[in-house]
Amino acid sequence: MTLVLNTLESGDCSEQIKALFADKNEEIEIINTADLKIMHCMGCNNCWLKTPGICAIKDEYEIILKKLVSVENFWVVADTKFGFIDYRGKRVLDRIVPMLNMYIEFRDSWERHQLRYHPLNFGFIYKGNGNRELLEEWSMRVARNMAGRSLGVISLDKDEAQENIAEKQFETAATPVENTTLESAEHVIIINGSPRVKKNSNTNKIIQAFAEGLEEAGITHKLYSLSNHAEWDEAREAFITNDNIIIAVPLFVECLPSLLLEFLSTLPTERKQPAKLSFILHGGFDEGHQLRLGEKFLQSLPAQLGCSCSGVLVKGGSFLLRNRENSYIKKMTDKMLASYTKMGLSFARNGSFSTLEAQKFTGPEKNPKIGVILFNLIFKRIVKKNFERMAQEWGCTRPLNDKPYLAQQR
Repeated sequence: MTLVLNTLESGDCSEQIKALFADKNEEIEIINTADLKIMHCMGCNNCWLKTPGICAIKDEYEIILKKLVSVENFWVVADTKFGFIDYRGKRVLDRIVPMLNMYIEFRDSWERHQLRYHPLNFGFIYKGNGNRELLEEWSMRVARNMAGRSLGVISLDKDEAQENIAEKQFETAATPVENTTLESAEHVIIINGSPRVKKNSNTNKIIQAFAEGLEEAGITHKLYSLSNHAEWDEAREAFITNDNIIIAVPLFVECLPSLLLEFLSTLPTERKQPAKLSFILHGGFDEGHQLRLGEKFLQSLPAQLGCSCSGVLVKGGSFLLRNRENSYIKKMTDKMLASYTKMGLSFARNGSFSTLEAQKFTGPEKNPKIGVILFNLIFKRIVKKNFERMAQEWGCTRPLNDKPYLAQQR
């Protein structure tokens, strides 16, 4: 069976979408998600650690989760923005997390969460000026995350000339500027692009550590958290009127979270004055290569928002930051946060993340073979027990690999 989630306006392109699958010898179900109430993923991790497989958000996305349990192929249809999937399309992808569980394994040499049910093949159908190369790599990464294969990327507009223009614009936009200093700047705007509430946000802890370095160098900052919609107007005004902006963001389903994509879509592309836009991109897994697609996309954004790019600081291994009330984990993560403070000083000194120091900050691009072997032989059980202990502290009463919707399919 194949499930198609159409995130375009209800009825928009429905006949085109049906025609794409007309000759397929399989059962196809199309859901127009514009007709459903679907919220952004909050990154709360309840579906992994408190109510395994059950999303904490009580909206209509559960309809989709129950159907995903019985399908093999999964397509998303969406518009594009900044050459990438728009926030409406990304929103339905971000909510797919309950299809995985908390336990970690290596699949095809990639560090991944285990599947809760079965592999899912993924494909993307889009309108507008999407960057095909970027979208194809993203589709591959999403499919790999679900242990499936990429079904490919299809443009509803079928305008190759338009796609070529979009790709050339993306390549130009993705070229970082040369190192520049902050010179006389004394203030930096920092936007926390995580959908997780501030008190539980790993991104917020990283920003606090980074800001200590800025403050040590005599540079002040103002922080805005997009998880609080009440701050959006002020954050938007600060983005438009300031000349040094940093956006800190976690990796969500192989790229930016839908909440940040929505905020970015509300910003004007023309500015009253030039500005430098930099990014801090982090993720739960240690491997640097898991963040590279997100980095590539972020490098393209400044030019599309009327800014110059001052680089992307990339770092994995941030998952445990949330649980710093545990003394053992606090000791483990103190070193990581101290390294972000040093990068705050480095940014104050260089005014950019386009430095050798920032490149080295990422750490290993991929886990070495010996690391994978040791994980499978020794550390896998330790990590599993730590997750189970954490879940117990959260009040979880079911196995972390529970399959809550499987019985309903029988």
